[in-house]
Amino acid sequence: MNKLKISKTLSINTKYLGVFFAFFFILNGSVQVLAQDKPDNLAKYTPDWIKDGFANAGASHEPWLFQVRRNSSGFNQWQKEEYDYQLSEPFIKELAEAGVTVYHVGLYKGFGFEIEKEYMDKVAKAAEYAHKYGLKVDTYIQWNSLFYETFFEEFPEAEKDVWYEVEESGKPIMLTYGYQQSFRYRPNFNHDGYMNFLKEKIIRYAIENVKTDFLHFDNFDQNSPTDVDFNPATIAAFRKYLADKYVSKEERLERFGFNNLSHILPPKWNRDNPAEKMLTINDPVIQEWVDFRCWTFTTRLAECAQFARSLNKEVAIETNPHGLLGSNRAWEAGLNHPDFMQYTNAIWSEDPNNPKWENGVATGKFRHYKLGRTTNNYILTYSTKPNDYAEILALNRNIGWVGFGVPEGVGKKYLDFWHANKELYTNMQGAEKVAVLRSYSSMAYNIQETQVAVNMAEQALQQRQIPFDIIFDQQISQLSNYQVLVIAGQESLTDETIKAIKTFVANGGGLVATGHTGVFDGWRRVRKQSMLAAMYAEKNTNPSENMWENNLSFQYGKGRVIYLSELIQPEGEVKLGFVTNWMMPVNANELEASIYWAAGKRLPLQVSAPEWVGVSHDTQGKRDIIHLWNYKNDENIAGITLAYKGKIKKAWAVSPDDKAKSSISFTEENGLTVLKIANLKVYKIIVLEK
Repeated sequence: MNKLKISKTLSINTKYLGVFFAFFFILNGSVQVLAQDKPDNLAKYTPDWIKDGFANAGASHEPWLFQVRRNSSGFNQWQKEEYDYQLSEPFIKELAEAGVTVYHVGLYKGFGFEIEKEYMDKVAKAAEYAHKYGLKVDTYIQWNSLFYETFFEEFPEAEKDVWYEVEESGKPIMLTYGYQQSFRYRPNFNHDGYMNFLKEKIIRYAIENVKTDFLHFDNFDQNSPTDVDFNPATIAAFRKYLADKYVSKEERLERFGFNNLSHILPPKWNRDNPAEKMLTINDPVIQEWVDFRCWTFTTRLAECAQFARSLNKEVAIETNPHGLLGSNRAWEAGLNHPDFMQYTNAIWSEDPNNPKWENGVATGKFRHYKLGRTTNNYILTYSTKPNDYAEILALNRNIGWVGFGVPEGVGKKYLDFWHANKELYTNMQGAEKVAVLRSYSSMAYNIQETQVAVNMAEQALQQRQIPFDIIFDQQISQLSNYQVLVIAGQESLTDETIKAIKTFVANGGGLVATGHTGVFDGWRRVRKQSMLAAMYAEKNTNPSENMWENNLSFQYGKGRVIYLSELIQPEGEVKLGFVTNWMMPVNANELEASIYWAAGKRLPLQVSAPEWVGVSHDTQGKRDIIHLWNYKNDENIAGITLAYKGKIKKAWAVSPDDKAKSSISFTEENGLTVLKIANLKVYKIIVLEK
């Protein structure tokens, strides 16, 4: 590992570090984004009906027109009858009788309003049936496709004024579905023409005519960094973004070295310097381009949420950006989850990381679900096997998607279990006392090193059954909720973040830091003194220059700090993205021991179980809820031990693998309750009555 000396760096002024968006203000200690048209809190509203969860299923979201135009290998004309049936009253009645609570249906794909209106009118009738049977309606809207062949006929101004993204040469930028879908242009979200169409034609129709309860925006991401948009509207918006963000001459000189921003362009790549070769992003304009792309999608989504809820406050907002895939989503897709998820109630992740145990690693979607818990969002994923449903129920507190068509088989089994035990999933608070930080600057300006480090730290905590939250800059003011903060190689930290961390530790919190933590500021400029070196120097004299090459622990105020020089990466290929090569650090034992030492006292729950057992811990009034699930799909596990910090009156368990709930015996000693779990097949809920 290429280590930096973190005790000697340059002196800088960090007054304006960590400002990701054009405008911000502090409310209750967290950063709140102001969108392009400054939406009020209506854009962040959570509808009452969604708070207790939902079961979503129903029709295909692809209109027949798209099936004909695409003509995929699985398409046949005789399927038309089946498509029509999915909009019928008998089908929708079947969904309701099966326990589905939200009817999923397509609405708009991107061809234009008039050509799709006949289909949309049929959807409006289907929505009427759904409401008749007590279902909410989830309507699919294509966020990111402009089918130019028909759209330009209806809206000639879209072609004339260029409502779509273009390369520097003027060539349209397409979605990445291959040459057989080259008819799908990327709309330009910096062009008000397209945004007004989306709001006034599509969203308004969905709410006023369809009377939808749930807006799903599909293809919510941007093309890879190689597809740079040079649309004049985008260039103008980028320059305005920078001018609004850096108002004074002094700010601009500090950031760019010059004052006049009117000639700045989006980044350009060439044969010798392709975007794919970049491992760290130091260029301030490229950093700002990454921020700007994230800001664009966040603010435009906020604008749509504000508009939709001005028509119907109780409309839920949903997108499909995928979850925490293991790679740098800000760089590769223009997405910063904790910012845009202020304006959603649910998101989709369609990645293939379904739960399994392979080569000593528990692959799963637990990161997505933890993201959802932190941002108050439900996560929807494709579930087909018992282990899929087990993980999502345990961490998502909701079953979410139960399939196209009427649920049956495994899906129906877990849907029934969710309904029967609804009280164990609602009105919950997480009992996690360990948090893993993902700081924006660290993750957005480093393509590999910070991603691998935080991925390994999360993997180790998951497999060692240490319940934890994933937090972001937006939650840095909430550190007092935790006993231990884990910072795995988060190299670029703002002054504000460092101040919050130091306060947390000084007041008795535990800090576990690894690698290059806090070496850079929020613009990835080398600090004169790293965060850890500064903390050590405050409490100790004569620190040596090479002391950070090895592990180190010290007291800081009432708290404890432990530094691991690195999380050791196992041998093997580093692959990040939609299919990430997940890894356990070689020194996972060291990390685990460091967390318990930094805590200074017992964590609320300590578990003894094989590494393929997942654990989640919630509280609900006078009882605690512990979820156990199995990443192996062919092994019944016996002899799991739970050590709970506190006294209880009784304990019982319920599982879709058992016919009835069962009582659990326990012992108590010195305020500690110990429970032995006889067996775990796939999924089990342990209820501790206090």
